[in-house]
Amino acid sequence: MRQEKPVLILTAHFGEGHIQAAETLADAFEQQGRNSYICDLYGEAYPAVHSLAQHLLKKGYSRFGTPFYKAFYYGTDKLSSKGLSYFYQHLGKKRLLRLIETYLPSLIVTTFPLHAAPYLRLRPSFNIPTYTVITDYCAHPLWIHPMIEKYYVASEHVKRTLLLYGVDHKKIVVSGLPIRSTFQHRYEMDYKEFGLSPARKTVTLMGGGLGLIPNIGPILTSLARNHDLQIVVVCGRNDQLFSRLKTFVTFPNVHIYGYVSRIEKLYSLTDCLVTKSGALSLTEAASYKLPIILFKPAPGQENENANYFLQRGAALTYTSNKDFKENIYRCLYDKNIRDSLSKNVYSVYKDHAGPFIIGDILLHEQKKSYAIERRM
Repeated sequence: MRQEKPVLILTAHFGEGHIQAAETLADAFEQQGRNSYICDLYGEAYPAVHSLAQHLLKKGYSRFGTPFYKAFYYGTDKLSSKGLSYFYQHLGKKRLLRLIETYLPSLIVTTFPLHAAPYLRLRPSFNIPTYTVITDYCAHPLWIHPMIEKYYVASEHVKRTLLLYGVDHKKIVVSGLPIRSTFQHRYEMDYKEFGLSPARKTVTLMGGGLGLIPNIGPILTSLARNHDLQIVVVCGRNDQLFSRLKTFVTFPNVHIYGYVSRIEKLYSLTDCLVTKSGALSLTEAASYKLPIILFKPAPGQENENANYFLQRGAALTYTSNKDFKENIYRCLYDKNIRDSLSKNVYSVYKDHAGPFIIGDILLHEQKKSYAIERRM
């Protein structure tokens, strides 16, 4: 039997979502009997620059970091049509060539705007088809390259955006976002695992993998005074935030955690989720029909994700601590609001997106191979 060539999945460690999507797709390829290799292209090609970028990302909610990233995101939106994309496609090219020589992949999948791969298709010896999974509920022009075989997107809204950028409709598939297969299952509610009580309503606060939670002190103090609630704070990989909260938060109904690998188990106990608007986190919450309250989003893709969910009636947000507390109580105790949020957020979700994307890619490749064989 012919041994299938492996798949190369390119990503970047700017937020957990891109990495998680890559890992989910790798698992789906493995289920189809295809070996795959995940590479953080920028991290491997430019480790020093990557470290600086990670530092800036952690500053995303700071007084200085927010305007910096806002200028970058919306500034590059305008610049990309003037040649930034041409420059961008050379980033990581040398490292990618070495990866191709090492793994000899039959195809490449990207979960981050990485254009070295489609650019190399211009070389006959490196004509490897490249597929892109856009991991947000919006699309920045930097995702676009004419040599990308297909785009897999979260929604019709993203598809319309790509069409406005001139992408052929035949190249766009509305697949939903790939989330971990563990979210396809429901788990027995185990309150003891998290030190929680089934007699209290559970509010979970999350700031993504980096644990970036703005103005957490006043929020916790306000919630903790209600003894009918229990509050879980997930700090992710933000060790500094975890240590600070463990030291200063002494309320018995407040529970502080670092990175939670099986977050779906916590979701099964959660009555209201307060989170930043990372697309993969929102999709995971949507799969559990959780009422969501969004922190004030950072400029860029998180702001666009938030706008999409708010416009769909799939989340609430707030402008003050008083407004925040009132929305928490609406989610917990107003059945009409709770049911509406749960219905609307679940309508955003498309289940089994990962296997669907992989199946479509492999079918597309099979059809291409058959067409080539018929021409020979």
